[in-house]
Amino acid sequence: MDESTWGLQFVRIDVQANEIGTLLILKGVSEEYARETFNRIKLEFSENKGEPDCVVDLLDEDDSIVDDFGITLSQAKSIASLLGHSIVTE
Repeated sequence: MDESTWGLQFVRIDVQANEIGTLLILKGVSEEYARETFNRIKLEFSENKGEPDCVVDLLDEDDSIVDDFGITLSQAKSIASLLGHSIVTE
């Protein structure tokens, strides 16, 4: 079994339209690295409680959500940039 299949998923939530859309999926890392990165995000960014417009999910090898953290779209873009990626929205 390949142990480098964990990752993060950035999801945008539209509460009014009752829709969610995937903004970015980063997979292919070890569980340890994914958890470490996710925990750093939780430490370095404020949680957007209530009705967040975005969520970052910690994904396991089966693409199941292990944990999630509510953030703003601006935070999602900043986090993606820090990880060497970008989120482009309309």
